[in-house]
Amino acid sequence: MNRKPYIILAALLLTLAASGQTEEATIKRSVTLYNPYKPTLQDATKRAVLPAADDTTKVRIDFNYDFVPGTFVPEYKISPIKAAALSPDPLPELQKGYVNLGFGTYLTPFLELSLTNDRSKDHTIGVYTRSFLSGGRMTLENDDIVYTGFMDNQALLYGKKYYKRSRLDSDIDFRQMSRYAYGYDTDITGWEPERDEIKSVYYDLTGRVRYFTMEPDSSDLNWDATLKYNLFSRAGDGTQHNPGLSARGGKNMFGFYGGAAVDYDLWIFSESLDTKARNLLSLAPYITKGTEEWRFRFGIKIVADIKEDYDPLSGGDIKPYMYFYPDVLFTFRVIPEFLRFNASIDGSLDNNQAKTTVYVNPYIMPGSTLFTLRNTDNKLRVAAGISGNIDVSATYALNVSYTLSDDILLFMNDTLGVGNYFVPVYDDGDMLRVHGEMSYPFNSKLSFALDGNYYRYSLTGQDYAWHRPDWDGTFRADYNLRNKIVASAAITLIGQRHALVKAPEKVVKLEMHPNLNLGAEYRYTKVMSFWVRANNLSYKKYYEWNYYPAHNFMILAGFTYSL
Repeated sequence: MNRKPYIILAALLLTLAASGQTEEATIKRSVTLYNPYKPTLQDATKRAVLPAADDTTKVRIDFNYDFVPGTFVPEYKISPIKAAALSPDPLPELQKGYVNLGFGTYLTPFLELSLTNDRSKDHTIGVYTRSFLSGGRMTLENDDIVYTGFMDNQALLYGKKYYKRSRLDSDIDFRQMSRYAYGYDTDITGWEPERDEIKSVYYDLTGRVRYFTMEPDSSDLNWDATLKYNLFSRAGDGTQHNPGLSARGGKNMFGFYGGAAVDYDLWIFSESLDTKARNLLSLAPYITKGTEEWRFRFGIKIVADIKEDYDPLSGGDIKPYMYFYPDVLFTFRVIPEFLRFNASIDGSLDNNQAKTTVYVNPYIMPGSTLFTLRNTDNKLRVAAGISGNIDVSATYALNVSYTLSDDILLFMNDTLGVGNYFVPVYDDGDMLRVHGEMSYPFNSKLSFALDGNYYRYSLTGQDYAWHRPDWDGTFRADYNLRNKIVASAAITLIGQRHALVKAPEKVVKLEMHPNLNLGAEYRYTKVMSFWVRANNLSYKKYYEWNYYPAHNFMILAGFTYSL
């Protein structure tokens, strides 16, 4: 074999390779990339066409079952189906009313009576009356024994007339309340007043007529109008007359539900030689739209406060004061049934009239002070919160609000007058409130409820928001045994508060106090039951108002009979 050509060819290839390496070594390798290439893979598009196939093959499948013997106990009870009736079943017997009688410690009788007419499709008429008295005494910290009696009476006559798509309501409500300003300190006042000298008797009479429509279609106009008159007086201090009118209406328009509310009140306060008048008019138009998942509301509230500014030198001068408040609400469901979010921006003018203020603090200084209170201007309130269900039956709610206000109504002890009464104190500032609540039915017999608030005040003039707590809360448990024995327990906690004494001026700290209340009812028959209630079982003296201690323990028992 002649190998000479292959040897020559191999030598030639080696020479060329060596020459190439030498040339390559002398080349400067530098590469610059502009717009680097990024490979991408486009999504494939699948035709949404399913092929039709005619399967003519039939396969018979044989199954083998293995049975394990055992006892099956169902977790439910079968309720028998009621047989069909040829005529409708009679309605259950309607109780026309009830009588509730009781008596307790500190010479405390209790009476409650309610009567109404037979079942009717046309009308309802009824009467309700209640009387709660006490003639107890108490020993104060300075060993003074004082009279702490009170009286709460009410008589209500009401009627309702039913029409096809409307209703007419009317009622007359009379209330009488008396309180004794027993929270005086003889070391401060210098003398011990007689019982009648510290007694305040209040009379509250209200008449009202209301007519409203109930159109099932939201495209129809629904409206609601109320005409009222109230007379409120404190014996020896004068009388306040309050006629008023309110109207509301709304309907669907242009894909929204629009409406408006109008309220007008006139207050006339008269003493023996002096008469003062005050007018309050408000207009609140709005629109709203939404579904079960979400809803919003947008509106505005305009309030005109026309009152007399009295100057001792120049006399009275009627002046109008205008207030404008937003009315915005938005809510939507985050998780169906379990979580809902809501937020709002609004404001209001709190009418601190005599009637509403007395039911908060009945120990206000005698004279015209009660009838000349300033209104509180809540210029802006911003709130947000969540609510929903924890499970099928348990519910919860959490809300945070911030309110900016002028003329916040507070009270301070006036020890210069007869007894220890209170006089108003006003201040501007803001309030932060955190509110939470939860209810949980443990089972068909036992349920729990929890409610709590946290408050933070920031005032421009006063050191504290007098008599207002930093926090409060209530825990309640209810027990129902076969609708035969019904019991309840409630623990109320009120946080620390501060009180201001006028003379000698000082700040009093009111410590946190618990209040345990128990109640039980035994339903002997369908028409008769026996009950008992006990208050302040903690036996700790607490003060609802400074210098006004509550009774350490009180028990009330009685029976109820259905008529």
